[in-house]
Amino acid sequence: MEERSPTVADVLSVIEAWAPREIAWQKDNVGHLVGRRGVEVRRILVALDVTDEVIAEARHIGAQLLVTHHPLIFQPILSVTDQSRVGRLLLRLTESNIALIVAHTNLDFSKDGVSMALARALGLQELRFLHTEQGKLEKIAVFVPKDHVDTVSEAMARAGAGIIGEYSNCSFRVEGTGTFKPSERAHPFVGSPGTLEHVDEIRLEMILPSWKRIDVIEAMKAVHPYEEVAYDVYPLVNADPNYGAGVIGRLPKPVRAESFLRHIRRQLHVEHLRYVKGKSSTIQSVAVCGGACSDLIKAAIQQNADALVTADISYHTFQEAEGSIFLVDAGHFETEAVVVSPFALRLERELKQQGFSVSVIVSKEMKNPVQWL
Repeated sequence: MEERSPTVADVLSVIEAWAPREIAWQKDNVGHLVGRRGVEVRRILVALDVTDEVIAEARHIGAQLLVTHHPLIFQPILSVTDQSRVGRLLLRLTESNIALIVAHTNLDFSKDGVSMALARALGLQELRFLHTEQGKLEKIAVFVPKDHVDTVSEAMARAGAGIIGEYSNCSFRVEGTGTFKPSERAHPFVGSPGTLEHVDEIRLEMILPSWKRIDVIEAMKAVHPYEEVAYDVYPLVNADPNYGAGVIGRLPKPVRAESFLRHIRRQLHVEHLRYVKGKSSTIQSVAVCGGACSDLIKAAIQQNADALVTADISYHTFQEAEGSIFLVDAGHFETEAVVVSPFALRLERELKQQGFSVSVIVSKEMKNPVQWL
């Protein structure tokens, strides 16, 4: 396969294949935020934030694209001038011809996202999401002649249907009899106009994310032999195992709480931790969530976690948790920066698997803006 440089749009497509924008928090601002989609990209810089130092680094290495976790544009902006931080940074990006893509809460809620990276950095095993959302799944049932069911199923799977956890191409099939009478203006695949037909068919069922519905239906119709395709789409209340908030896992063996704190400091390169003690002096079952995730404390307790490692915990939240769970605030920057390197590695690998020639570089200029005495 001949190598070629991806465009900004190509890079966005690869990122959103595993961290779709549809799973992001409703008020978040993710995706392509700055620059032209058709620009060819030879070098990509990946960082946690857009800062003056990171933009200077991108210019120095000749990057055409910056990919960050935190959005530069979050609140509505009324002007773009050098009189505000956001305006100044936007001007520097545009004047440097550097595009910007953001993967924020869509990366938080995806497999191999922020919380998964944090769990792996702490050496947790047997990982699963701490909380999964309901109402984002649908089921499609389509009626297909026997000889075409595999072709239709494969097309729907390629479009995003049939994924359940670590399994793909999942479907259920039931044999039955379909009936129809074509009109005089019809061009039936089976039978003749004006004649009632009875055809051996398969009811093919597959699960899909709601935002993939149009793609799956179009893919199904493109290979289905019938002129008019009979199909149903049902909303589901199932929790989606493919996306979620926070992660829970287990340390290889129980450790004393004090040892666990030292382990966090060492693995996350953090000097200071804020914490309250839980009901156990030993830690093995651990929940984590990169960034501000105090709203997951209840879920961690319900799932018998000995500890929860997150950030941005308030005084009163610590007060409520004391004695119930070993609650640790390891810092917003520290609990999220761990995703940058694995994210960059995966992005470069998947772009190259698609035949693109590109370098993806981890920023050396990332820093925590919060200082400690």
